[in-house]
Amino acid sequence: MSNRRRLARERLEIYLVHLILAYRQLIFITGLLLLVYAIATLLTRSLAGNVILLPAIFLLLLSNLYNVAVYTARLGAWMVTLWMRDD
Repeated sequence: MSNRRRLARERLEIYLVHLILAYRQLIFITGLLLLVYAIATLLTRSLAGNVILLPAIFLLLLSNLYNVAVYTARLGAWMVTLWMRDD
C-alpha cells in the first residue's frame, strides 16, 4: 500500500469521525425513533421487528460510544479507498 493511499484513508477517517460526532444528537434521536418502531413491529411480526431492531441498536451505540464511531469511520474509509488507484 502506498503512502498516498494510507494518508488519504486516514484523512477520510478523521473527517468521518468528526462528521459522526457533529451529528451525534440527530443519530441518537433517529435511533430512538427506530427503536420505538421496532418494538411496535416486534409485537405484530417478530422477524421484521428483529430486523428493524439491529439498525436501531447500532445507531444508539454509534451516538453514545466513541469507539463505535471510530471503528465505523475506519470501516467506511477503508471501503471508500479500497478501489482507489495509485497515481
